[in-house]
This record gives sequence, structure tokens and C-alpha cells, in this order.
Amino acid sequence: MRLALALAGLTLCAQDPRAIMEKSLQRDQRDDELARQYAYLETSVEQEWKDGKPSKQESQTHEIMSLYGEPYRRLVAKDGKPLTPEAARKEQAKIDKLAAERAKETPAQTERRIAKYTAERRRQRAFLLEIPKAFSFQLAGESKIGGRAAWMIDATPLPGYQPRDSRAKMLGKFKGRFFVSKEDFTLLRLEAEAIDTVSFGLVLARLDRGAKFTLEKTKVNNELWMPMRIKVDFDARLALFKKLRVGLQIDYSGFRKFQSESRLVSVEPLEE
Repeated sequence: MRLALALAGLTLCAQDPRAIMEKSLQRDQRDDELARQYAYLETSVEQEWKDGKPSKQESQTHEIMSLYGEPYRRLVAKDGKPLTPEAARKEQAKIDKLAAERAKETPAQTERRIAKYTAERRRQRAFLLEIPKAFSFQLAGESKIGGRAAWMIDATPLPGYQPRDSRAKMLGKFKGRFFVSKEDFTLLRLEAEAIDTVSFGLVLARLDRGAKFTLEKTKVNNELWMPMRIKVDFDARLALFKKLRVGLQIDYSGFRKFQSESRLVSVEPLEE
């Protein structure tokens, strides 16, 4: 009976792209919770162009981990090179300072701090729940992503959409294509494009129409899916004057299970 119900649900989703997206968002929420148990490396490379030629490139690698119930970013490399001994000592000093502060917390203070972080995290992810309401969805066929069968679902902003979350306002500025696993409804890949100007920070920064965003995921430890690569290509204006052509690529690697304790005072470098 359970198998029959599961197959019936799968058949229903195969006919309803909105139902597929809703299941995919539920899966993403589950993976987001599990991801807090992992440490990993995040390498971001930002490339700027001037007159059609590369003019500036910078990269940073951070180790991301959960310390004392909240995420922590530790710089481990710049421009592809490990930190100098002095810079590494400064990063370690930041962790030592955090450990000393957390050691002074009472249980009540710790509970309030984590509750505040959890509430803010929910607020930051609230706009994702608006996606099924903000777009019309259409099945665009099927594809293979990393050898996995996936539905291709095109998303187009719905006219007259009224967001309940302030950050969801920008959803109407994008169209996209979602690649969702037919096996477990995981979002394997997302391709999005700005169809209107997107402003940030009281119009001090602006992405022009045509900006492109790509997200790719990878399976980790056979229990969850996490981002593997994010790419953003865009023309932007800063303070409405300086126009830039920018490419940003963020790669994630070195995933490992990680649990911190309040007595932690030192973190060894993460090896890929």
C-alpha cells in the first residue's frame, strides 16, 4: 500500500511542476538543517573586466564550520596561497577570542543567543517559501545532470505577485530553469537570469538586466545535497556611477562531518 501511494504521489508530481517545486523546497530545507553538521571549504574568485579585458582578479578561501551553535568563517588562503604565519595567527586569535567569550556564557545566555540566530536564519530563508507563489511553472522536458534523470522546469514571474517577505520582492526580477531529480526531488541545478534591473542598498548598487546565476549541487556523505558551485556573471553599477563587468565563481569542497564543543580553542587546517 505504501509503495502504491508513493508511486501515485510521484505520478501526480510528474504532471504538476508546482508540486515538484514544493517537494524540492521541502527537501532543500531538510538538507539545510543537515548541512550545519558539516565543515567545508568555500573558494570565491571574483574577476572584473575593463574594455572587454580582464583587469582585476581576487580569490579567497574560507573554512566554514559551526562553532557554538552558529556558523563561523575562517580565512585560510588568499589568491590561491596559504596565509602568511602572521595572518594565520590573527585568524587563530579570532577563534581563541570567540572561545573565551562563549566560555563565560551562562546556559540561559547560550540558549538566547542560539534562539536569536535560529530565528534570523528562518527569516533569511523565508523568501524561498515564496517561490511557488511568485512564479508560474512549466515542464520543459527532461535532462541528465551528473548521470541523474531530472525534470526541467521553467519559472516565469507571476504578474501581480505580492510578496509577504521583503526580500522576495526581487523574485519578480528573475526567470529561471530548475533541474529537479526525478529520484528524490533534489534541486540539482538552477539557471536564472535577471529580466529587470535589481537594486541593493537603497540603490547604491545595481545589477543590470541580463545578469546570470547558476547553482550546481553535489551529494555529500550519501545523506544530503550541498552546493558545489555558484557562478554569477553581471554588469553592475556601484553608487550609480562606476560600471563594472564582473564574474564571480564560488566552489565548495572538502566536506566533512564536524561538531564543536565549548572547550574548543584551536582548529587545525582543513585538508581537501
